[in-house]
Amino acid sequence: MKDTEQSTPEIEMKALQYVNVGYQRILTFECASGGFNWWEGDNPGNPILSALAVQMLSDTKQVYPAVDEKVIERAVQYLEKIQQGDGSWGAESHLHAGNENLGQGGLRSTCYISWSLNVGGFGKSKVATRALEYIRKNLKGNKDTYTLAMCANALASAGDDSPVLDEALETLSKAAIRDRETVHWEQQGETLVNSGGIAGQVEVTALAALAFMAARYESGVVPMVVNWLAATKDPNGNWGYNTQASVLALKTFLAAATLEPGETDANVTVSLNGKKLATRHFDNFNRDVLWQVEVGPEKLSAANRVELVLEGKGNLGYQVVATLSVPWKEGEKEQAQPLVIDVGYDRTRLKSNETVGVTVKLRKNAQDANGMILATLGVPPGFDVVTEDLEKLKAAKVIRTYELTGRQLLLYLDDLPVGKTSVLTYRLSARYPVKAATGDSEVRLYYRSDLKARQAPQQIEVQ
Repeated sequence: MKDTEQSTPEIEMKALQYVNVGYQRILTFECASGGFNWWEGDNPGNPILSALAVQMLSDTKQVYPAVDEKVIERAVQYLEKIQQGDGSWGAESHLHAGNENLGQGGLRSTCYISWSLNVGGFGKSKVATRALEYIRKNLKGNKDTYTLAMCANALASAGDDSPVLDEALETLSKAAIRDRETVHWEQQGETLVNSGGIAGQVEVTALAALAFMAARYESGVVPMVVNWLAATKDPNGNWGYNTQASVLALKTFLAAATLEPGETDANVTVSLNGKKLATRHFDNFNRDVLWQVEVGPEKLSAANRVELVLEGKGNLGYQVVATLSVPWKEGEKEQAQPLVIDVGYDRTRLKSNETVGVTVKLRKNAQDANGMILATLGVPPGFDVVTEDLEKLKAAKVIRTYELTGRQLLLYLDDLPVGKTSVLTYRLSARYPVKAATGDSEVRLYYRSDLKARQAPQQIEVQ
């Protein structure tokens, strides 16, 4: 925000507070080996998450000088220790290995780790040099767009001038899907975090654009990529309801902001069904300012046409968002829902210091909804979760781990079997008399928050 002259003291103070909290939290995932892993206390580490930590912490120290560089160095030393003889890092097969989606071989994972080492300032180290040699030997002739985009970033960020990078960029250029105002790419196979659909397209498109900018290749394509990324933003301001896609899109916008934006001097008119709603002038001073035009239901008809007309010069992004309510259909079959959650209590009236049993039933009906499951369960005020029960679920591998955050219990499950109901139980202990709601319950795919199911809170009374 400083680079784009949008920062204020208030925004900067809040941002640095978030950065500080996030930095401290990330440190808790460092292993004794120096690597990083999915869960606190795990060892020895995970190569992809360790590379992600190198990249994240290296970015963070640019705005937060308290970052301990020794942490970054330990992660790099861990990566060097597990690097294979040919300079690669092999793919792992177990769920949440972190690089099981980077291909059966080591090319994708090696490209991602190499890219992170370069971002961290270790591009001239022995470990990075060996990785670069492996990429040059194994990338030639590859046609997979995600692999090419990932590896092109590794090569370009290292300042590579070999024909391998030129070939990768040229192949990417030929694979681009172009129309009059936008450019984007389709991915083959899975992405780093198992993304599909629009999230997968955003990931590979952003990676390709970042590689083009890093290599100073076809810079005229970048504004058209930005157009496409801006147009694919979801109503909540994210991309594909996916963290990795959103982060890569933001990285692309930040990098593109350093390019010459061109002049802006235009009037924009918004019309609905042929009737003018509003007009505003944009120039170099206010072209980044959000202008919002709201249309109430009283102005809408059965079919509606929203028209935006720009008169003048400039390249402005826009978004049209519609909201609506769909009534619940009584008797709707569970099988029609991709995910189902049913939370029940063995009683809703009890006394202080007594416990109530909670039964959680989870079901996944979608065949293509693979990956970690996150269940968020309400904890009513005045109750404590009996963690002994959760530890037993964890030991039995019914859940991967759990987290308590005030009024919520978060359960992490590796996956759910398709078409079968999974049942888990635990207890809540009542501390004092209270009439309260249990809180909402939700189950969703960890990497696809658009696939989710919710259950309304229930009433519970402690006498």
